[in-house]
Amino acid sequence: MSKRYLGKKELEYLVRGSSFFGGGGGGSAVEGMELLKKIPADAKVEMIDVDDMEEGTVATMVAALGSPVATKGKLFEEEAKNAVLGMKKEAEKLGENLKYIYSGEQGGGNTMLPVYTAYVLGMPIIDTDGNGRAVPEMNTGLEPIYGIPTSPVILASKNGDTIVGTTADPMDSVACENIARHMCQIYDQGIGFASWKMNKEQLKKASAIGQMSKTIEVGKLMAENDLPDFVRGMSKLLGDGEFECLANGTITDIHMNTGGGFDSGFTTIKLDEKRSCRVLFENENLVAYDPEGKAAATVPSIISITKRDENGKTIALSNSETVVGMDVVLTVTKADPRWYAIPAGYDCWNEVLIGAGYVQSGPQVK
Repeated sequence: MSKRYLGKKELEYLVRGSSFFGGGGGGSAVEGMELLKKIPADAKVEMIDVDDMEEGTVATMVAALGSPVATKGKLFEEEAKNAVLGMKKEAEKLGENLKYIYSGEQGGGNTMLPVYTAYVLGMPIIDTDGNGRAVPEMNTGLEPIYGIPTSPVILASKNGDTIVGTTADPMDSVACENIARHMCQIYDQGIGFASWKMNKEQLKKASAIGQMSKTIEVGKLMAENDLPDFVRGMSKLLGDGEFECLANGTITDIHMNTGGGFDSGFTTIKLDEKRSCRVLFENENLVAYDPEGKAAATVPSIISITKRDENGKTIALSNSETVVGMDVVLTVTKADPRWYAIPAGYDCWNEVLIGAGYVQSGPQVK
């Protein structure tokens, strides 16, 4: 059995690293650190490899769903716990033993939330992630594109209201997204949800195996280095073609619309007196445009905005945290290889990109 017990320092690295892999979404590191404070200093969270799941058991992801701006500062502890308990009841109806939790997406809030929930419920966390990055919608994910049913989806409020969403076609992730977003708006733009209940073989097929360990490693690099050294360290850590620094500059404009459970818009980063680049986002960063207005990077790759923290080290920012005047570094990192292995890894983003206003080549950004 391969077990690892995560202490407070490793969990701190996890928050930093998951904020980076969140690519602008997945909740902020501030929320993740607040959750970390709720775990006793001497506590350990058990993490196991996917291969070490017991036969006949299943795992569920759990996360918060909603507009990052509208729910800023909200931790979703009770919502997440209630969602997992709701999924446990659904599993029992099918004669399944729901024994494990896994992270549904990367992000300072949404990766720490399942870890915190696992600690509270006394359940092991699995060394994987449902996407290896953050995603804006249920249909933009590794599970649906690799044939894992989204239905049932469990939606839970802070006070214990639990809604079990089922669809005529269990694979209809768009319908599940529609149900979840409407419930999210009813519950003040934020709700806990659990979905994609999977066994060992399904997780190996449709999740980013080893992502939690990788995230901790990257988070450690961030916590110990300033921005230039972090950029150099990432190039060495991940290898050729896996990471690239796109730009250094100052945020001069943030155009954002909040509604329907999404934050959408663009961030403009001034590179020098004559050149700027722009990042298009819908919760997560979707496209990075170069100074000529051409798409330099797109999802499923991870587009991250980082800056120096108060100690001179590196932190990544969600789009709920960026502020005009910040000096930042824009990077792009390859996501889990499963995203690039099949056409659906690209195609599932089409509606999100179109809705956010994506064009392959636009006017020059000034």
